Amino acid sequence: MRQLNMCLLAVTLILNTAPALAQGTGIALSPITIDASQPVEITADNLTVEQNSNSATFEGNARAVQGNLIFSAQKILVLYNAAQSAIERIEATKDVMFTNGTEIAEAQNGTYNVGSSTVNLAGDVVLVQGSNAISGDALKLDLKSNRGTMSGNVKSVFVPKSDQ
Repeated sequence: MRQLNMCLLAVTLILNTAPALAQGTGIALSPITIDASQPVEITADNLTVEQNSNSATFEGNARAVQGNLIFSAQKILVLYNAAQSAIERIEATKDVMFTNGTEIAEAQNGTYNVGSSTVNLAGDVVLVQGSNAISGDALKLDLKSNRGTMSGNVKSVFVPKSDQ
């Protein structure tokens, strides 16, 4: 997270321009295909399973991968449906990173709702799209429509394309 924030600061200083400020900013994501039939692979240093609550907690370098989607954090809580046959939601805390293979976002907390294909990130959110970056308090992503909304203390840095 610190490296990404430093990169964002460096881009801002290089451009020597004030970032655009807004309270809510719509974001277009690169089109991706979500294949819910693909397996979800989760790795971590430690695993605790709670059968009674249909959950599993992965701690230490936790990483959930499904196709091009990667969700990582220091702690990932996986919540299963009642039959324990499918993942309903993945909740991540501390040093959260989410990528769809093109864009990358970092935050303090995040939730991926598998059924609705939505991601909600909160706490010092930074989204990098190519050479552009946007930060704010919260980011809501709809992976089906490839749309997102950043809200709260939004700051954007857009790097113009050169004609070279």
